[in-house]
Amino acid sequence: MLQNKILILEDDPQLGNNLQEVLNQAGYETTLANTYDLAIEKLTQFKPALAICDIHLGEGNTGIDFVKNALPLLPQLEIIYVSASSNHQVIENASSTKPLNYIVKPWSKDQIIVAVKMAFDHIEKKYTKTESIQKLSSTEFKIIDLISKQKKSKEIADLLFVSEKTVKNHRYNIIKKLNLPNENNSLLKWALTHLPSDK
Repeated sequence: MLQNKILILEDDPQLGNNLQEVLNQAGYETTLANTYDLAIEKLTQFKPALAICDIHLGEGNTGIDFVKNALPLLPQLEIIYVSASSNHQVIENASSTKPLNYIVKPWSKDQIIVAVKMAFDHIEKKYTKTESIQKLSSTEFKIIDLISKQKKSKEIADLLFVSEKTVKNHRYNIIKKLNLPNENNSLLKWALTHLPSDK
């Protein structure tokens, strides 16, 4: 079950507390860390879906360093950076971690709520997509992957060395597992939306 858990990494205690209060009032479960080391420690215990990180943490490690070390521990973690500076070189370094958003200080309550809502909308879609795909067998996944490349049942049958009837049976089972409407092209539409097409 997806949980709306947020780790806040902010070295300014007042800003961290303000941010935590805003998010708690909005119904999110949060934990606050004011140092890099504490954030790493809390990461594995708390298991957040989202981290809001100050890019600059005073001396030593930065919020970017935290994210680079956090992602191997929690690969599904999504990031929003907070910074008082919009220095091009810093933003370029931060962008290598593929954050969902940047917020420039001083932030407003509405700005935080909108950014976090958008982040959890993205996380929910990613979570739902992962859950749906995990329901499929490896053969069904191969078939839907070929469908996303706009292959017809006959072409898929030839590529997988099975009969066209077998492919049609798999297509029917995939539609049922994904709870798709039983209409023309519903499976193709789902595949094009949910799987990358690298024809």
